Amino acid sequence: MENHIPTAPMHFFRITSLVIFLLLSVYTVEAQRSKIDSLTLLLRKTKNQDSVRLKTLNELAYTYYSVDPKSGVDTSQEAIDLGLQLQNYEGTATAYAYRGHNYSALGMDSLALESYDLAMKIREENNDLKGVARLIYNKGLVYFNESDYARANDNNRKAYEVFEQAKDSFLMAKMLNSIGINYMYLSKYPEAIKSYLDAKRIYEDLGLTENRQYASILSNIGLLYARLEKFKESEKYQKQALLFFEKSDFQEGVANALTNLGRVYNDTGNSEKAIESYRKAYDIMESNTNERGMASALTNMGIAYTEMGKYAKAVPYFKQTQKIYEKLKNTNNLAIVHRSLGDCYFLGTDKKMALAEENYKTSYRYAKEAGSINLQFNALEQLASLQSATGNYKQAFKNKTDAVVLRDSFASVEKKEEIALLEADYEYEKEKSALLATHEKEQAVSNAEMERQKLMITGLSLGALLIVIFSVIAFQLYKKRERVLSEKKISEFKTKVAETELKALRSQMNPHFIFNAMNSISDYMAKNDLQTANIFLVKFSKLIRAILESSEKKWIPLEEDLELTELYMQIEGLRLKDKFVHSFTVGEDVDVENTMVPPLILQPFIENSIWHGISKKEAMGHIDISVKTEGQFLVCMVDDDGVGRKMNGAAKKGKTSMGLKITKNRLDIINQLKKEKGSIQMFDKEEGLRVELKLPMELQF
Repeated sequence: MENHIPTAPMHFFRITSLVIFLLLSVYTVEAQRSKIDSLTLLLRKTKNQDSVRLKTLNELAYTYYSVDPKSGVDTSQEAIDLGLQLQNYEGTATAYAYRGHNYSALGMDSLALESYDLAMKIREENNDLKGVARLIYNKGLVYFNESDYARANDNNRKAYEVFEQAKDSFLMAKMLNSIGINYMYLSKYPEAIKSYLDAKRIYEDLGLTENRQYASILSNIGLLYARLEKFKESEKYQKQALLFFEKSDFQEGVANALTNLGRVYNDTGNSEKAIESYRKAYDIMESNTNERGMASALTNMGIAYTEMGKYAKAVPYFKQTQKIYEKLKNTNNLAIVHRSLGDCYFLGTDKKMALAEENYKTSYRYAKEAGSINLQFNALEQLASLQSATGNYKQAFKNKTDAVVLRDSFASVEKKEEIALLEADYEYEKEKSALLATHEKEQAVSNAEMERQKLMITGLSLGALLIVIFSVIAFQLYKKRERVLSEKKISEFKTKVAETELKALRSQMNPHFIFNAMNSISDYMAKNDLQTANIFLVKFSKLIRAILESSEKKWIPLEEDLELTELYMQIEGLRLKDKFVHSFTVGEDVDVENTMVPPLILQPFIENSIWHGISKKEAMGHIDISVKTEGQFLVCMVDDDGVGRKMNGAAKKGKTSMGLKITKNRLDIINQLKKEKGSIQMFDKEEGLRVELKLPMELQF
């Protein structure tokens, strides 16, 4: 089970931190206390030093580790001594393993690993491969708690291979869930979602959707969606997990789900509601003496107060959890805490720039040690902002550039596209399995009916009945085939929509545009024109943020789109040394606040006008953008006086730009949804080109 801690006041790059997940089931505190009392009473009555006492000691040691691990260590040691005395190697191996569980709960990781190794040695000597695999997995949990996610995953994969050979689907799914968590903390999101969905599919195939581990998988998928800023989907999955944990009275699961929900509330601007969830989670973790869970809730509360601008109130929370994570050697969470402390010192009223910079650098160091790319990005992003504010522009530019490279490595369009395809594959396989199961069930019913009829009728009666049955089956299969084909067409259309939206975002986030803009900033800085460089950097960062914020929206107000377009043309104007002027003309009958358009729909045409028309012209260029209404259509025109298509050779070669292809695909989708006939037309002029785009009218109200 996983607790998530957001790490920055910026929604897109909030990062999660603490995971608490166990291979074996944990009962509620009340039930465990009751069980401990009954086992202790049984031990008092059982004086014989035999295998029955050994089994009772092991059961008591296991029960202790989630409520009183210190007593669990003492009890498991007594079990080890008795097991060695009796030469009961199975019981001794179990006692060593349970001692490892209790040491791990106490944060004594080296002693936990030593106990697991001793248990493994006994199980290997007895050729207990599944027992060895379980211990390998438990060692992976220790590495996870130390933020060594790569090593933890190595152990998980080794255990998975053993369970796969044993054809134990249940334990395979548990390993896949844990593998997905480690991938998520390593910022490998496509690999994480694939592991989660594979685990989810196994539980569904086994009919184990009421199992706690299934709820854990739902919660982890919700955590990943939160990282991808799909907050509605994240909240849906977390509430499903919370409902199950409450229904089964699994209090630690409830606490984890509340913490994860708090993260969603905080990311969507409801910090007060987030703090309420965190406090409930803390109370549960405190009653269970779960130090990691308590630290997670406290850190999240500190981050929520930071979101609210209450920096002085947030600092004590981070100072308290810093000591806990240093004791636990959890570099991932230390990176989060130091990043948050840096924000408090940098953004608070009583600014402490040197202390803020020190914390950001410490956060970056811990993030590198943990192998967390997105935490490295967070630290460098804020460090660059601080250095820019203190006038250290050269170092700020370097850190900003490094941060952009890191961000692209885990938040690229290609990775989002890969995740979308994996989700689509999962849904397709799920539907296919459901259809196959339905068909097999219907086939079984039909076969049973046929057998019954054979006993009741003879000869021609049986033949006629068989013909009727086969006709009905054929008709059902035909109807089913028609339904599947229809659903396939709908699926293909949805896939086309998703691919077009992703390609549209990719065209807006053109790498050439980004790197050329960054080079232009560097050039201004090299010429010591810091004022222009700063203006360029502000406009560029504002445009990138605006594009990312609108990337998941199918429609935005025309007014907002014109502002984005204006900002884009200002940046291109700076790059071309103000070689062109531009103007916007909006008809009086156009309600810019209520009229909706796809984000940056005109950007590919404007880009072509600038770089294939104006840039190749020696004189000053003009670009005019106008918007008007014609009946049920919104008509947008881009008119330039550049060299035109004939001069740049595009028309002669019959080339069509990628941006134009994407825009045509977007228009085709809109036409299909609106059942209209929008169009794109190009008119060559004596000097320049005019593009006319007719969009079906879409109003917000």
